[in-house]
Amino acid sequence: MSAKNKTVVPLSKSKEFQKFKTTLEEAKRVLISTHSLPDGDGLGAEAALFHYLKRARKACRIYNPDLLPKRYRFLDPKGVILLGPGEVELWDTCDLWIIVDTNDPRRLGKLWGELSLRAKKIFFLDHHPEIQGINEITYPPHATLVSDETSSSIGELLYHLFNELQLAKINKDVGQGLYVSVMTDTNSFRYARTTPTAHRLAGEMIELGVNPEEVYQAIFSSKEVSHLQLLGTLLSNVKTNVGGKVAWLEIGLDLRRKHHATVDDTQSFLSFLLLLKDAEVVCLFREEDNGQVRVSIKSKGRVVINQIAMELGGGGHEFAAGLALSVPMDKAVEAVVKRIETTIEAFQRFGK
Repeated sequence: MSAKNKTVVPLSKSKEFQKFKTTLEEAKRVLISTHSLPDGDGLGAEAALFHYLKRARKACRIYNPDLLPKRYRFLDPKGVILLGPGEVELWDTCDLWIIVDTNDPRRLGKLWGELSLRAKKIFFLDHHPEIQGINEITYPPHATLVSDETSSSIGELLYHLFNELQLAKINKDVGQGLYVSVMTDTNSFRYARTTPTAHRLAGEMIELGVNPEEVYQAIFSSKEVSHLQLLGTLLSNVKTNVGGKVAWLEIGLDLRRKHHATVDDTQSFLSFLLLLKDAEVVCLFREEDNGQVRVSIKSKGRVVINQIAMELGGGGHEFAAGLALSVPMDKAVEAVVKRIETTIEAFQRFGK
């Protein structure tokens, strides 16, 4: 069934949601994870879920494929919650493994092979379109996808879940995680997918004591001088196609290391290209520590780009997506830009 003809069932009425609700209510040991290269949506959602389940008297641990980026340490000031490789002692088995902000087991890296058979039940909580085509995901029998593409973020999905469960009250600790999730994944409530619920949620969390200025400063006022110097170098070398409809930045590994910038330190750089008046789609090509080229793609809201990402083994939202390619930088740029150009040409010709 095509996405256009698909019957939209409210999240709380879906059979997957009801299955998750029952499983969570019965579970005693719960493990929580998010995707590699974690962002504010996944980390905020994890923190909110952890504190909520603790208040519901569940044994709960977080284990991620990567370590916590510095700018999100305020979510875990004691360094005992949002843990990564080598930082947490795992159970031999757990009743439930909750994976937030991805529908793709490949984005868990080694964790999937390490833990998928040690969890009695696995639930993916996500709000991205399901991956289709040659890279379509097949889940094992004990894994279920709970997805709500209408949610602005995983924080918003959890907000609906908590209101349904009524296992505990949302306090400031839970609220801060929800706020971070919603605020970061809507780009401070600027993206088209920002919902009325996102704004209501933010207001309620502020009433619980969440300080929006402190959260914003912690996440976005986190750059070193060397990071801004790197940004300046990149912006002086912005590349565009003929006509300027596509614009991109290329960050080689040597350049990033020269400026002492982690992968997370460069995450916000792509947004600067959205200031270009002629650009419809912008990209950031970044060479990773493992030699892959990670590609982040954003559209201004007219050209749908997640199908491009899916074709190349990635995924994402209609207007914000990503992928990773195991090819040299020039080959990655050529492959992605050509597909974007073809997509823009089709949009200009047919309006889709």
